[in-house]
Amino acid sequence: MSAGPPPTDGHDEGRALTPSGGPALRALLGIRPFRALFAAGTVSSFGDWLALLATTAFAAELASGGVAQYLAVSGVFILRIAPAVVLGPLAGVVADRLDRRLTMVTGDLLRCALFVSIPVVGTLWWMYVSVVLVECVSLFWNPAKDATVPNLVPPERLELANQLGLVGSYGTAPVAALAFSGLSLLAAPLHSLLPGLDAEGIFLAMYVNGATFLLSAVLVWRLTFPARGERETLAGQSVVRIITDGLLVVKERPFVRGLVGGMLGAFAAGGLVVGLATSFVADMGAGAPGYGMLFVAVFTGMAAGIVGGPRLLAGLSRPRVFGAALTSAGVLLLVLALVPLLLVALVLATVLGAVIGVAWVVGYTLLGLTVEDEVRGRTFALVQSLNRVVLVLVLALAPLLAAGIESALPLPRTVDVASLALTYTGATAAYLLAGLAMGAAGIAAWRSMNDKPGVTVLAELRDARRARRAR
Repeated sequence: MSAGPPPTDGHDEGRALTPSGGPALRALLGIRPFRALFAAGTVSSFGDWLALLATTAFAAELASGGVAQYLAVSGVFILRIAPAVVLGPLAGVVADRLDRRLTMVTGDLLRCALFVSIPVVGTLWWMYVSVVLVECVSLFWNPAKDATVPNLVPPERLELANQLGLVGSYGTAPVAALAFSGLSLLAAPLHSLLPGLDAEGIFLAMYVNGATFLLSAVLVWRLTFPARGERETLAGQSVVRIITDGLLVVKERPFVRGLVGGMLGAFAAGGLVVGLATSFVADMGAGAPGYGMLFVAVFTGMAAGIVGGPRLLAGLSRPRVFGAALTSAGVLLLVLALVPLLLVALVLATVLGAVIGVAWVVGYTLLGLTVEDEVRGRTFALVQSLNRVVLVLVLALAPLLAAGIESALPLPRTVDVASLALTYTGATAAYLLAGLAMGAAGIAAWRSMNDKPGVTVLAELRDARRARRAR
């Protein structure tokens, strides 16, 4: 296994943030294999979001109400995340060891069949089984896709390719929500014609969801994947050896280790804000509407960061931008904790989402440029698995941390500052601790990944500005 060097100078076009305007986008989408893979990924992501809405609605309908209903819906979320803990490394091995096209096509067909089976069987226990199996399949599908992208586009287009991929992943969420609402309205008149459908539209959404994965399978099947010279070598290795090699990539390379740690930290920061949002906004007297607004603010900011960040920061060193984004996330969490006012929180949450989006797309790009193709699939699988583990831990431990702090300290406590009444609670204290940890992680990432030692940020900004004017 070669140990390709990490980016060291940050000056070449492939390693500095490059603009993503119309010509660059047209050039990227002109690459037919990438365009087909991007379409398949976007369709699958739409199906994932539609599946989340349909399965949680179905769980709530099948439960007996009250506490059981809450537990049934929570069970869907838990079961969607849990398989990553066990199957994450194995999924990366499959992405690297088997034919990626076959892995993706088989995965799409399995997901189609499983989702169609849920309304056919019509029981809560089978829906849970299907959700677990679908998530297991997705753990194999996603790293196979992510590891293929760098083979389809030139290095200078990889940043934009990752942007499009993330937009396709998260931008389909509101589209799926609108589609679910539309299908619910359409199901009522169809119910009288097709007795197999329910009047609420949940079954119809399941069938449409299955169709999205069938369409994805067709798109991937028609795609020509690049030849992979390492497959013969991998075929003679044991699964344990392949997993070990993948973990060694992270363990033995400080640059990759800093990338993975920073990406997990950024993901945890966003999860922490959402996980404590209900308590945070309730303490400010905002209630459910405030929670919804904060949720929208974080993900709107994330979308803006993914789409606009690389273009706004074009010409700057990717590793330095990555460290700066993590540090900025820590500072924003600190301010969010110190100034618990709804309007301020909405602005800060939007900016926080933006810097998390920048860190995420830059981190993904650096991983694609740094890690070799023969171990790239398991590296992406490791990151995706750890993301889910971190999310589970954050969602489970953040409320406990906030409650423990609140019981140990004299909280909640209101402080009057001029005409403002600032209420500090366990949630704000948890944000404060997370901000300190995130800021420290960002500074550490900056120091370990700084590819322009001795060059100040202002000097780099001036150089980037001159380069843009010269174009």
